[in-house]
Amino acid sequence: MASIRGRFIIASAICLLASFSIIPSAITRADDDNNQPPPKHKKESDSLRNRILKVQAGIEADKNKPARSAEFAGPDLSDREKVVQALNRMSFGAAPGEVDAILEKGGWQVWAKEQLDPEKIDDSACDKLVVSRFPWVKIPIQDLQKDYGYERKPEKRKPESNSLHVQLPQCVLLRSAVSKRQFKEVMCDFWRNHFCVDQPRLNEEQTRSWTDADYEEQVIRKHVFGDFKEMLFASARHPAMLEYLDQKLSHKNSWNENYAREVMELHTLGADRGYGNADVQELSKVLTGWTYGPDFQFKFDANDHQPGPKHWLGNTVEEGYSGGEKALYMLATARATSEFISEKLVRYLVNDNPPPALVKRVAAVFRESKGNLPKVYWAILSSPEFMSRDNYRAKFKTPFQFTVSALRSTSAKLENEEDACNRLRRMGEPIYDCPDPTGYRDVAESWMDAGVLTTRWQFAWDLLRGDVKGITVPPEFLAGYKSLKSEEAELKMIEDLVAGDVGDRELTTLKAVAANGDFQRMASIILGSPSFQQR
Repeated sequence: MASIRGRFIIASAICLLASFSIIPSAITRADDDNNQPPPKHKKESDSLRNRILKVQAGIEADKNKPARSAEFAGPDLSDREKVVQALNRMSFGAAPGEVDAILEKGGWQVWAKEQLDPEKIDDSACDKLVVSRFPWVKIPIQDLQKDYGYERKPEKRKPESNSLHVQLPQCVLLRSAVSKRQFKEVMCDFWRNHFCVDQPRLNEEQTRSWTDADYEEQVIRKHVFGDFKEMLFASARHPAMLEYLDQKLSHKNSWNENYAREVMELHTLGADRGYGNADVQELSKVLTGWTYGPDFQFKFDANDHQPGPKHWLGNTVEEGYSGGEKALYMLATARATSEFISEKLVRYLVNDNPPPALVKRVAAVFRESKGNLPKVYWAILSSPEFMSRDNYRAKFKTPFQFTVSALRSTSAKLENEEDACNRLRRMGEPIYDCPDPTGYRDVAESWMDAGVLTTRWQFAWDLLRGDVKGITVPPEFLAGYKSLKSEEAELKMIEDLVAGDVGDRELTTLKAVAANGDFQRMASIILGSPSFQQR
């Protein structure tokens, strides 16, 4: 078996690298054609193949290139393609039969509007599963500390598998794979990176090992369909963030600038947007005294607050807790914040190169709605750019998105996610363990590395053969292909897993495998292929 696995990994690597090898000539032809009159019509398949080449080549990584490119123009998306686009961006990919189900129900907008009101979606099966597997999701933070906190005596420490350091990532992965509230899970992924905190390594004597679980529930999940300013305030006051960016260490006459810097640069205004080091220092003084008590609830310690007014961003901020509230409110409602957040959201949902006109329109909605996130989301989703062919399958899956989409597309049954989470670590995106407060990037150039992609091929191979511990692909997933002729099975599996076209080299490889009737290997190749990495 080891030799077969090795041959598959090598074959997949050759397939992908070969796909990369044809890129230069394709780009050259496109550049040569720039001086020629554009054709009046292009076949849909040709347009999609160009899109495949474009994404694989990393062209989207060039920030100086406009997001829309005339040489890759094509016909409007069909109704089916619109559903695929919505599922690729508003969910972690289609589950079997989901595209047809949405079409029968009225199309992508009907489904999208339902996803924007997640509380009306019956997700009781997922909720029950999560609570049965991870009962701590309903436990207050004070009790989390008692049950999952650091034990000084080694003999009293819980096994690693029962620690929140291990279980929180599993819970995130399980919800993302099985929840019917897919857009909620997708946006939790976005905000989890935006308001990034991490977990310390096992047995470190720090509170974050249990506060992150509460942070997920009370900051990210609670506010993902609320107002931006409320999520900002919740994050700023939570012990996980107070610890992670050292705000708890910021004292009178000895202030720490970490949180003050990151709340402006990463959470609100963005980098280089009208503030300097003096503003960082003044904001750090404004926020002295922001900490938490023995019950892990936020508190303002007036005795530890830097006295006197502060001069910040051209304003005078009064001393005391009210000064900190005022500063955060100013950040939440600043024009630069509306532009920065809108640009990040458009990049996440539309294109690695956010169309400037769309960003401008979304930022206006952000300001007019005072940061109402559902309205901001809909401004993006209802835009012409969202359903433009230029942006169809134009993004590259992060390791997390790839893993969840592979699980969903195969109807995988999840009983234990620890192995899958460990594999995500090897892919470079461990959950709640980003090494930098920026969070993980979701652009192609960050993940298109052959060494990292090898772990995706291995995951695809192991998933279909039951070698990912705790996760199984049910036999009925492949049963429907066995009654088909090889060419029919090949085309149906491509449509089921990719919902579109694949590259010529992938197609050649699949034809050879389909002729032998090895459906497990066919599915493995498709899941590990360049085409499946697109969304």
